Amino acid sequence: MTRISILLATACALIAAGCGAEAESAPDVAGRRVGGLPVQPWDTIAPEALYGATPVDNLRMTPVELDVLGLPRGWDGATIAVISDLHLDRWSGNSAVAEAAIAAAAASEADLIALLGDYLGDGIDPTPLRALLAPLRGRTVLAVLGDRDARSDSLAARIERSLEGAGVRVLRNEAVPLVIGGDTAFVGGVDGALGLEAVGEQRYLLSQIAPGAQIALLLAHDAVLAARAQVDRVSAAVAGGVSCAAVDVPGTPGLAWLNEEVLPDALADGTERLYRVGPMVLFVTCGVGYGFLPARFTPPPEVALVTLRSVIQSAEEPEAVDPEALLQQIEDSVSAEPPAEP
Repeated sequence: MTRISILLATACALIAAGCGAEAESAPDVAGRRVGGLPVQPWDTIAPEALYGATPVDNLRMTPVELDVLGLPRGWDGATIAVISDLHLDRWSGNSAVAEAAIAAAAASEADLIALLGDYLGDGIDPTPLRALLAPLRGRTVLAVLGDRDARSDSLAARIERSLEGAGVRVLRNEAVPLVIGGDTAFVGGVDGALGLEAVGEQRYLLSQIAPGAQIALLLAHDAVLAARAQVDRVSAAVAGGVSCAAVDVPGTPGLAWLNEEVLPDALADGTERLYRVGPMVLFVTCGVGYGFLPARFTPPPEVALVTLRSVIQSAEEPEAVDPEALLQQIEDSVSAEPPAEP
């Protein structure tokens, strides 16, 4: 497998309004700021204020590097600010955290801002989205819907209109060309409603996203749907939609479930959120929003700043996981214990 590197701050239990404990800081990330946000929030909060730190104080920017096969020359070094799982109406403080995340993405120099869905929790009013996303006007912003956004056709349509009213292009099982560094490549988006379809329909629709074209970057709310894509035509993918908590969140797909039961053979050595499915590399973000209580039992809310690096596979490197064998493993795992949200 090619080198896949990620600068992730070490985990620390953030309980009740983001309380923190002393982290085991890595020397290369301690005190760093990316896009105006700290890589490790606890490095910027005074020790006496840790237990009064707000969720906004705990918001971090997570720098990620993905080694990507088949990347166009101009896309080498391209950056994507990734935001997922705002859950605006699940806790009153989520709007403030979302505003801070959007402001950080807007202030970054990312070539693309990617929104990965679940903008709402259980509510049906997407009106606040347009004002929330106003700072992104004039930037290149692409979005997909999450499963919470696709609970009904009418809700999905309202959320799509709100996003597009803010100047955001919504991708619903489709791809669009994007020019970076003078080179054009496709960015595809998987619709959150696809998770409600049968496996055969999912795979068929995913194969139709950009017939005959190579997709440089695939956006998906659901990592499982990203893994079901025609991965020999997808260079890289980013997804959200999982709880990365050390304590399982009822009704929410957990990172442990993804790593231990669904994608264990695809997980990159020494990482928790990087996978290689065939030639495709996949990164999963832990998201922004809090649940019904202002608590995240590791990690803090994040905006992921993903940098794509072009690499050539070496003959000495082991082959990536066979996608067909992995697909069968995914089907078996999902069928045995579907982690559907309520």
